[in-house]
Amino acid sequence: MNAGNPPGYLLKKINKALCSAFPSKPDLKMMVLYQFSIHLEEVAGGKNLKEIVQELVDDFNNQNKLIKLINKALKENPDNPDLKAIKEKFKITTSLVKLLLPLEKNFINQMQQAYRACCPDELLDDWEDELPESLAEILGNLDDIPQQNDDEKLIVQFVARLLKTGDIPKSHGDKLKQWIKENANNPSDLLSQSSSNSQNHQQQNLHAQPYLLVKVDPSKQYHQQRQPSYFVSAWFIPDISNYDYFRNHQDCKFLETPLADGESEQDVFSLEDLQKLIKFFLNQSNQYYKKSSCKPSIVFVLPYQLLNYEFERIEIKNNFDLTLPIGSQYCVVIRSLKRLDNLKEIPYRTNCITKWETIKSSCQNRCAQKFVDVTNFNDWNKLYAYLETTNAALKLNKSPCNNIFRVIDTTAIPVALWLRKNNFTTINCQYELEQLLNSQINQLPEKVKQQRLDAFGKGNKQEHIGHHLSLLWEDPYLLPPQIDYTTL
Repeated sequence: MNAGNPPGYLLKKINKALCSAFPSKPDLKMMVLYQFSIHLEEVAGGKNLKEIVQELVDDFNNQNKLIKLINKALKENPDNPDLKAIKEKFKITTSLVKLLLPLEKNFINQMQQAYRACCPDELLDDWEDELPESLAEILGNLDDIPQQNDDEKLIVQFVARLLKTGDIPKSHGDKLKQWIKENANNPSDLLSQSSSNSQNHQQQNLHAQPYLLVKVDPSKQYHQQRQPSYFVSAWFIPDISNYDYFRNHQDCKFLETPLADGESEQDVFSLEDLQKLIKFFLNQSNQYYKKSSCKPSIVFVLPYQLLNYEFERIEIKNNFDLTLPIGSQYCVVIRSLKRLDNLKEIPYRTNCITKWETIKSSCQNRCAQKFVDVTNFNDWNKLYAYLETTNAALKLNKSPCNNIFRVIDTTAIPVALWLRKNNFTTINCQYELEQLLNSQINQLPEKVKQQRLDAFGKGNKQEHIGHHLSLLWEDPYLLPPQIDYTTL
């Protein structure tokens, strides 16, 4: 496909519309003669009507005059619904192809992301294998999806979602916004959403944002040891904006682990080993940084029994021989290993993505508008009944127990913030937590990091919530590539 030619699926629909409007060769022959003053046999032939129509379509397409063929056919048969529909579809599609085709090579991942976001859930069951690989295929798939009468056209939703990624160059983005104004039912609603998201995304991506993923698996083989042991795996993503965990494997680097001992067939580690492991992973990551990279965010994927562990207080020595807790240097968040295991289940993954997207779309809102306090839910069954019908983030001023973590996972809650300690004597932890949540949701990891830095500055002897903050941040798109999510 090139900018001068419509995609194949559209040519097929033009053929179908013409066959519908002129169901016999004599009908078609008269239309061509009356509207163009030429004999059909001069430009098209074939064994049947469909072949003749296709040759006619090809002839006009080669002259870049398909819209003229459609208009003249509609003039000859103005009441045909298929011709009316194809005229609008042709205008919308070809104008969009002209805008997007120059971007296809460098922005196909963003186009695939926008396609996924506007597809109905039931069509995504096998999307790992079926994800379209070209702009023409994306537009063709969207066109095949049944359209609800009161819904915005899927092709328009696709463009709005594409703008929301924030990656489209401004010059092209302005043209796409104008395209939305001309073709959307409610352009102001779509443009206000895409504009705010695009601005936020561009501000966040002035520098490449890297991620270090560290997965900690309980070692069943070594469960009889006095000290619990774990398998540790790590991956480094140099720039999250260019990463797709099914498609862009090269953008996620598997990191090696040092040998734990010289005897075991598989290397296992204690929690005390994490200090050297994190330093080891960060040193390996240096070779993958992009020129504009900022400090990586560190994501720990953990079993329930470790979700209340103080990972952000692990201390490592920097390049200037200062020993600092990682939480004062990096944004450190945690995730549930059990949830990662279950993301292979399509309905559950869909629920996780839906709730995550809802939180992301609220990035302009203050956390207080989306966070609900579930501290006083002592019974997990009551909490489950409440959260099953709630789309929100959670806050607690005490550590959740394992059953509460199970409820959070079951109900696909995307974000949770809690204090591991609340028996302070000199500070009001509830007030401090509320102050922390007086920020936008997308700023929360950085705000938590600042609290941890402030706490480090005050020292361990002085009470500060930054010593005890845990942030669960369940981004369903931030995953190791094509991994079998099962615990060893």
